[in-house]
Amino acid sequence: MKHILFTIFIFVSGIEMYSQTRSQLTGEIYTTENTPVADAVVILKDSLVNTTAYNIVYSDSLGRFSVLAPNARANQLLISCLGYKQTICPLSTSINHLQIILKEDNSIKLDEVIVKGIRQRTKVESDRLVYNMDANPFSDDNALEAFKYVPFVASDGQHFSIIGKSETKIYVNGREKKLAPDAVGDYLKGLSADRIKSIEVIHSPNSSFRGEGNFGIINILLKQKEDEGLQGSLSAQVWRTHYMKERGNLNLMYHKNKLALNCMVGFSNQSDWKKDETESFLKETTTAVWQKSKITGFTRRANGTIDWSYQLSGKDELGGNLNFSYSKLDWTDKGRLKQTDADKEDMLSVQHNNDLGRDRTDAGINLFYQHRFNQQGQVLNIDFDYIYSRNKQFVWNRMDNLDDNLQYLSPYNYYQEIVPQSSNIWSSKIEYRQNVGNNQLMAGLDSYYSKIDNKDTFMQGTDDGYVEDKKQNSHFALEEWTSALFASWKREWISGFSTRLGCRLEYTDYTTRQYSLQEKSKNDFVRVLPNLYINYRLSPDHVFSYIFSNRMERPVFSLFNPFKVYTSATSYTTGNAKLNPEIMYGQTLQYQFFKRYIFQATYQRVNNQIYELTFATDDNIQVTTPVNAGRFEYVMLALNTNTSYLKEYANLDITVSYLWQRMNDIEYENTHTKGYHNGVFQIDLNNNFTLSKQHKISFDMNVSYNTKDVSFYTETPMKLYLYGQLKKRFKACQLSLYGFCNLYMYDGKMTTHWRNKYETDNIQRISLIKGEPIGVGLRFNYYFGNKKVNGTNERKTSGSEAKRRL
Repeated sequence: MKHILFTIFIFVSGIEMYSQTRSQLTGEIYTTENTPVADAVVILKDSLVNTTAYNIVYSDSLGRFSVLAPNARANQLLISCLGYKQTICPLSTSINHLQIILKEDNSIKLDEVIVKGIRQRTKVESDRLVYNMDANPFSDDNALEAFKYVPFVASDGQHFSIIGKSETKIYVNGREKKLAPDAVGDYLKGLSADRIKSIEVIHSPNSSFRGEGNFGIINILLKQKEDEGLQGSLSAQVWRTHYMKERGNLNLMYHKNKLALNCMVGFSNQSDWKKDETESFLKETTTAVWQKSKITGFTRRANGTIDWSYQLSGKDELGGNLNFSYSKLDWTDKGRLKQTDADKEDMLSVQHNNDLGRDRTDAGINLFYQHRFNQQGQVLNIDFDYIYSRNKQFVWNRMDNLDDNLQYLSPYNYYQEIVPQSSNIWSSKIEYRQNVGNNQLMAGLDSYYSKIDNKDTFMQGTDDGYVEDKKQNSHFALEEWTSALFASWKREWISGFSTRLGCRLEYTDYTTRQYSLQEKSKNDFVRVLPNLYINYRLSPDHVFSYIFSNRMERPVFSLFNPFKVYTSATSYTTGNAKLNPEIMYGQTLQYQFFKRYIFQATYQRVNNQIYELTFATDDNIQVTTPVNAGRFEYVMLALNTNTSYLKEYANLDITVSYLWQRMNDIEYENTHTKGYHNGVFQIDLNNNFTLSKQHKISFDMNVSYNTKDVSFYTETPMKLYLYGQLKKRFKACQLSLYGFCNLYMYDGKMTTHWRNKYETDNIQRISLIKGEPIGVGLRFNYYFGNKKVNGTNERKTSGSEAKRRL
């Protein structure tokens, strides 16, 4: 009887399906972490006919899918995506919209995969490139090494940057790492690449990102795992150039119930050596200055951070961050200086024995709260930050007159300069986002208040010791309040076509006080900063994107300080309290073709370009000060390919680029400097070879080459950088032996000596620098604990942008 009733039910249901039709079926696909799932396969089928698929579509970058006029026979929806468990949802004619949650499938493990055809490693989206880490040959190494195979990212295992960007920020799961540059490097060296799901290269961040000027973002998306316990990594590195250098760091991740903790500590000790020979010619007075220096010293750093998060409920999360860094620098500069007039007669001959010391302490705290609403994709984020920084620089200059035989004659000038800077920054940010149909909406408010204080002291040497010179002292302070409203709207119009429109409305108010001269200046301004992103997927082999962005870059705080810091007997640097922010307009076109090639064309125009100009005064003193130089613009063309060959025993990433730049004439305090234009060609190549899969031995090679460059009136020679590394894996350990070399070409010869040539209408200065161009090193990594431990769900915070300007 039950079988008869079931048959009747199926028959009636079939009649209803034929009599009722849907015009459209839509839905969204998310992970358990509320993240949209892109490129999931959505299949409509009949549960009684498993071999037939009536409709097949794919989810877009927002996890959305849409089926026009779905077949009336379909009573099942099958959703499949690599890395997630397959899900089947029943359908009825009354269902027009679905929200689907996919769970990760950690059971998938492929020992060997043979791929025929072209595997797509990078996906072009409207505002970013998304690189799939499954294709990275360094998936068993650390994140910084893995960067070598991410398109348009330059990395030598020590430093990293997005090609064409003046600054690169690191985000993890959408949250910025608020650490000193060396500390960020330590974090990346301790982060195992096999924990990374994908890496996003954001060339032009949208309006929700606070940032200054021509910056880019590398956003690391970690795999979400469910196991509890402790996971960690220990890394150490030693290398030798002229002196030995050391670096090490420890990373720990702990997950228990609703609590997740990440802890990182690191240190570095670098002893450095350099010889510098500089000749300057002051054109108006035909005075020549020759200076030779030998600079030695050390820099020691220590840093640490703790990230924590606690799940208050299924919808609420509370977390935070504590971080600190300390650095100590101690340098000695010994040498001599000679100044002659137009007739080559000696005007000045001195020797110097100078010391430079610097202590810097940074500490910060962050608290954040996140609430997820019932509707998928509806999230509220709240952040608060406080940052404290103390930077104290000590300069002790001791200079003596020399006779014609270079023997001590008499004291020339002895003085001390103490340059402390104390900074306090309070910051907050509120962000709300929601998905409505094919639209993604985001809006928020972020602001920060900064208070910077400098009490700079000049001590003049006398026969009775050092006496404070109050006329040269400077008590300088700056207060800045910046607040911004931002909004962003993204829409998927049709299959393969999407747009994002955003805008920031920024208000800045800052006040500078020069207590020594009883001077005060106040400035405030409002800027509307729009941006536009267009993405069009013509076919899987041809994808286009266009970006227009408008950004502002405020001066770093030290550039305002008018205190004179002497660098030699005939030169000093000073700040400029009247600086205005730079305004940047940029356009970028990207074209991905045949899945493995990406072409990028960028145009950038900067108004009020901030430039540190060096000019000579009437008394033959060389002064370096920041000025608003006017308009600067550049065009960059770049082509990247990322592929495997030799049956995937070799991997290649290569970027070829050409940069053309132009600066207009500069007028500053009766000094005229002609503009210039220049082009530079560059190649960045990374090649990895698997020598033995059984013994886990590999070799990788990096080559970077660029032609002669003229940037901001400074000419640098053609450069060739070579790097080689041999790696051996021992279960949870990895040992790497590496070496590098920097070569330069000018005057028809190849050399390891660096040359800088600075020239304006007022001055010509040529420096020959012998540094540490060749080095060898040893690197060790050890991973321990449960590799499936889930770390904290990191997100962006609000205070680090102001910290960057300290």
